[in-house]
Amino acid sequence: MRTLPNTLFRYCTIAVCAVVVANGCMLNRAPIVASAGRVEPAQYCPGDTLTASYDFLRFTHDGICVPRDGVAMDCERSAPNVTISSSPVLFPSVTLRSYVNRVDFPASGDRVDVSFAYGNTNVFIPPTTLLQNVLDNTVTATRIIGALETSLPHMGNCAAGFAVPTYAGVEVGSTPAISPNLGLVGICNPASNGVSVNYTLVGAAPGEAYTLTLAPGSCQSTSAPGVPAFAATAQRIDAAPIALMCGPGGNGVTSPQPIAPPLSTLIQRACH
Repeated sequence: MRTLPNTLFRYCTIAVCAVVVANGCMLNRAPIVASAGRVEPAQYCPGDTLTASYDFLRFTHDGICVPRDGVAMDCERSAPNVTISSSPVLFPSVTLRSYVNRVDFPASGDRVDVSFAYGNTNVFIPPTTLLQNVLDNTVTATRIIGALETSLPHMGNCAAGFAVPTYAGVEVGSTPAISPNLGLVGICNPASNGVSVNYTLVGAAPGEAYTLTLAPGSCQSTSAPGVPAFAATAQRIDAAPIALMCGPGGNGVTSPQPIAPPLSTLIQRACH
């Protein structure tokens, strides 16, 4: 009698395997490394709209749910119940039954914690994906106070036969993690560059360009006298270092060409 549970387990396992083989597919057990819930932007400005979202389909191979043959409403019935709430309460707590969804809400205060409760530790996505160890998670977004400093490296090139390197411009635009309502308030030539640099701020409109020269370690405010208004919304920064030379190297064909010295721009951005 003591062997009966083991026997039943073995028979059940065989039966499950038979069904899987009959359907012509294998169950893909994929553990979640990162939780599904997120809040963007994670750093916001007053007046921003924040988005709390989750996406279980991004953990699948092709990013879609495909109903199994003969299983009506398979994707709708297999989808998890996800409860989204915030502290402080910036939107009513809501429970959504879907693999992908979002809640938009206005930013307020200095911080908001958004909680995602998934109702189950396993999520099945037809036809074959089983997400295991699904854990409830809380994501924090904070208000931007003061100025954010970001170092932007320029891609450099030392073309064969030329001793002076050239550098590509860098985009000033924000990322999903940072508020789109940031304006450029300052530009700096890091001391690590070691030389003076001619910087050109390029605006969105044709012909908008403003050039200034900064010594190593110096900065320029975009609100300083003589700086055009479009500088605060510049889209790109070009950099041309003064008296910076390429290192030793070959012609790039029979031997490696020189490597351009590193060059970066430090920008300061604040909420409008």
